[in-house]
Amino acid sequence: MAIFLHNDRSLKIDTSSLGVYERHLVEKLWSLIETHGYDLDSASTGVSPCPDFGYFELAGRYWRASLCVYFAGFSKAFIEAGAGFLEPWLFNSRHAFELYTKGLLLYVSWYQELNEDPLKSGYKEQIEKINTAHNPALIYKEYKEKLETVLKTWNSDEICEVPELDKLILTGRGEDIISEISEADPTSFRFRYPSLLHRRGKKESFQRIQQMSWEWNEEKLFPVTGLPREAGVAFTHVKVINNMHDLFKELSAISDYHDALYAHLEELQGFAYEW
Repeated sequence: MAIFLHNDRSLKIDTSSLGVYERHLVEKLWSLIETHGYDLDSASTGVSPCPDFGYFELAGRYWRASLCVYFAGFSKAFIEAGAGFLEPWLFNSRHAFELYTKGLLLYVSWYQELNEDPLKSGYKEQIEKINTAHNPALIYKEYKEKLETVLKTWNSDEICEVPELDKLILTGRGEDIISEISEADPTSFRFRYPSLLHRRGKKESFQRIQQMSWEWNEEKLFPVTGLPREAGVAFTHVKVINNMHDLFKELSAISDYHDALYAHLEELQGFAYEW
């Protein structure tokens, strides 16, 4: 049965077929639509070709989605407040950071190509190989090491002035935050599933449930982000989202610098082709 009923003149909702949790959520969010209006235009997925292969764009979408989940889950207007939507919020936030780091690594790959061929296009519609790791801290570490190497051999005579390293890397605090997020969930499975894989010897393994509890133990919280080291440990969600937002701002600024450099290099390459 349809939730949304619309015609050329109006849009209404019918929550009669929804469960109690769904109904409460939709009815409260409906007030936002009544206040700000709605968009019935067609929708489409996808990203545009570029050096980061669309990873930055998708990272931003996941981050904004995480904010939607966060505010829905912790608003007192919703009956699931407290424990509601924690895993979806944390997964979307963490996944945004993973996508950002993979986009950074792809930019470095293009810079390596530029050192060999200053006219190498950053308009990437196809890439032979992409890093499939899931640990943002390790991906970022690889990015930083490769970036430092490529900038040392940057062909400024043929490409452009050497980019500013400080604008392309995280601060020490940013590195601490991404390190704790990665340690809290190194494989991207913790906030996606109700259980985690554990090993029993070299060949045997089993799944252990991530059991709900409300234990308050500061020793089981990461010192910078405030994230819990394991399930069942209570934490201050406002501290966590503030620190995650700080990391997002740093990664977003770095991606903006890369994108601005890409636009500049595209212009220079265009001039070179005209000559």
